[in-house]
Amino acid sequence: MKKAAKNLIFSLCLVLFGQAAFCYTLTNEELVKIINRNVTNEIKKSVIKYSNDYKISISGIPKEIVQTNENVCPKIEILSQNSKFQPNLYKRVVIKDSRNNIIKAFPINVQTLIYANVLVASSIIPYNSEISSKNTTLERREISRYLGKTLGDNSKVYVSTRNYPKGSIILSDAIKQKALILKDSCVDIIFLSNNGLKITLQGKALKEGAMGDTILVRSNKYNKIYNATVSSSNEVTVRI
Repeated sequence: MKKAAKNLIFSLCLVLFGQAAFCYTLTNEELVKIINRNVTNEIKKSVIKYSNDYKISISGIPKEIVQTNENVCPKIEILSQNSKFQPNLYKRVVIKDSRNNIIKAFPINVQTLIYANVLVASSIIPYNSEISSKNTTLERREISRYLGKTLGDNSKVYVSTRNYPKGSIILSDAIKQKALILKDSCVDIIFLSNNGLKITLQGKALKEGAMGDTILVRSNKYNKIYNATVSSSNEVTVRI
């Protein structure tokens, strides 16, 4: 009986050892490393054109090991319902074996902070006031909520289309270019043809405009109205 019991225990040990030899154990340290690497690479593609100064925090990864029935590392997929970048985003981690059977799934929270040197109001800037180096400064700020809307240069002059409190970030959708031509001002109307013909007439601007804007102008000589493109201070161009 004792010998039979020993043989049974030995046989069970062999079975368990054989099963363990064909299992893969994914430690928590490995899991965290893989998730951090995959999430960081994904977010980097979304934010690198805005800044290379960012910080990513991931929470919700369970502190446990994952064991499979195969001797290969399982596949780890990180899924999101929203493909657009968001500062705070919930993602779903799905761990699968080689046959796409789900071993484990859980949610994680990803928070991304992005920093850049951006234009900030150094004093109160009222609506329809000039924005320039005189009332702005460049500061390192967290801009994850304003991607694509910040400015990194204070050498140009703009006009505000909202009130800016001191210390607020100047946003590209709340400014406009300073007008080079004012309404009712005298302008040079340059008529340009495709073959290089150039004619200049004096005229009057019927609307204000910044560089590249299309405005209406009237020639003094012929009293005709034209659509013209603002090309420089007090000069517009008409293609003929």
